[in-house]
Amino acid sequence: MKMLISKIAATLIISSNAFASVPTEEGLLRNLSNADLPGSFITVKMMMQSLNEQERSDYVRLQLALEGGNVSILQTIYTNGQMLNSQVKSVKYFPDLLTQIKREKAPEKSLFYGVMMMLTTNRSQGIEAFLEKNGVAIVRSKTILNEDKMRLLRAYRTHLVNSKGKGDAGSPLNPEDPKSKEKILDLFRSNTFKRAKNVELVKKDNEFMWKVDWKSAQGFFSNEERQFRAIDYSTGDAQIKLEASNYLLFNGTNELPKYMDMKDAKGSLYKIQVLGLDIKRADKRLSDTYEELKKTPGLEDTTNSFLF
Repeated sequence: MKMLISKIAATLIISSNAFASVPTEEGLLRNLSNADLPGSFITVKMMMQSLNEQERSDYVRLQLALEGGNVSILQTIYTNGQMLNSQVKSVKYFPDLLTQIKREKAPEKSLFYGVMMMLTTNRSQGIEAFLEKNGVAIVRSKTILNEDKMRLLRAYRTHLVNSKGKGDAGSPLNPEDPKSKEKILDLFRSNTFKRAKNVELVKKDNEFMWKVDWKSAQGFFSNEERQFRAIDYSTGDAQIKLEASNYLLFNGTNELPKYMDMKDAKGSLYKIQVLGLDIKRADKRLSDTYEELKKTPGLEDTTNSFLF
């Protein structure tokens, strides 16, 4: 019985978090709209089209392996959508994606891989690293937690355990005084997190979105699903933009945007189309695959400006 009551109380607290009207910036960057990953080996296939004067299309396979807190990545670029080994144009491997994002000097590259790390692994560290390199410190959710509400929820959990769920007599949510009860219920309905000063609901492209203002960068997320939609980054020398649209469940469980648009520091434009997503248990080390692919004759070291 106590276990059941504890589960009910835990569900109550989680539900309270889920329906808080204003999201936190840390929560938005954790890609909460996506389901948990069914495996530790992620493969994303994409077509990247340059929209500049010299139009070209590259076919890219990103393979990410999750090992504890570490994410490694193998990036293979092909000349053809069949993505055969004989069509390999470029191959690069990084045993620690987060470290590479932190080291990268080109902002469009650290932005792109930070967002891709967020969308594919549900981890915020990559995009946080991009922001931190540009002087932005993310406000952690625990620092804006509504402690008064949490104390109320903990007291209610204790009540459920002690009363064994038999009634509301003595419940902290049901005081006898009507005015006190009204205040308690208002507190219960209040946001679990205090409103962050840099998060607001705005109308963009005829749609309401959550805007997070980090001064040098602005992030946009859908109102209800909290899906990543865009990030604009600007300095005195450059303006970079990455947009995402048309989210689909590619493997029936996990979602990715079907389309992304990239504008790099030089103003060049790229259209990215996600062709497939596969998530499973790793059957081969990425480093071993890299050693095989890098033996392909005629490899090039040139890629799109926002790719490693």
